Amino acid sequence: MKILILGHGKSGTTVFLFKVAGGLPNCKAYPGGHPGKYVGDYENAVYKHTYNERKGRTFDAYMDHFAEIDYDRKIWMARDPRDVAVSQMLYRWHKGHWGYTKQYRAHLELVQKKERDPSSVPFHNLCRYTGYDGWPISTEEALKEEQFCYQQMCDFVENLGNDWFIFKYEDMIEKNLDALHEYLGFRIKDEAEIPAIKQQAKVARKKASGDWRQWFTGEDVKLFKPLYAPYMELIGYDCDDWNISPEAKIEPEFASLYIKGLVRKNTLNTLRSFKLLRPFIKSS
Repeated sequence: MKILILGHGKSGTTVFLFKVAGGLPNCKAYPGGHPGKYVGDYENAVYKHTYNERKGRTFDAYMDHFAEIDYDRKIWMARDPRDVAVSQMLYRWHKGHWGYTKQYRAHLELVQKKERDPSSVPFHNLCRYTGYDGWPISTEEALKEEQFCYQQMCDFVENLGNDWFIFKYEDMIEKNLDALHEYLGFRIKDEAEIPAIKQQAKVARKKASGDWRQWFTGEDVKLFKPLYAPYMELIGYDCDDWNISPEAKIEPEFASLYIKGLVRKNTLNTLRSFKLLRPFIKSS
């Protein structure tokens, strides 16, 4: 069986990949890469991909891929876009801050300020410091990029055929799996986790939903609601529930310390890779 999992970055696709693969015998699990990179003749295989315009993983590229490769099952993985936005903002520095040190420090200081007083920094201000081409960008620029992304996803999901299954990250967390099992024809291994070798590039954060309520302010609700509402309605989220926490609390463990942990892990992985390559460098 050949299974495809496709979704937005930070929507839980990686852990879901290993849960699905764990339900099949002798199953290969391939996380990431461009469409078709790991396709092969296997007894069972699950392929996870994410939509990312900046990296060239566009929906046009995926449509071209689907015209060439047939999958037995195809899953679009969705997650509340407000939680995705928070996760993406915090994950910005997973590749380190080489060449972006001033930007990294400015962003981290803002996150720490928000930890001390969540109402003091609107979430959209944090997004202004996570770009790749200049900083801080304007709120309008940050929202424009996000709006384009979700318009693309709406257009794609609206045109999915009956052979696709839409699965929510929140259903994975809450273990609402009956419909998924029926579609797949087998039960996933829900207790499966990301293998240790893959975890070298990861730092676990909250495995929960609704964290956006701690990060968004009333100002953010006015800005993001019209942007996310079409996709939320399409997937089946409650478009009327934009209640933020009246006593917001942002724990450093899941915010600034998480960011620092990503940077630290990237540095360690880089040093580890250098040590492994050093014998080859000396012999060349």
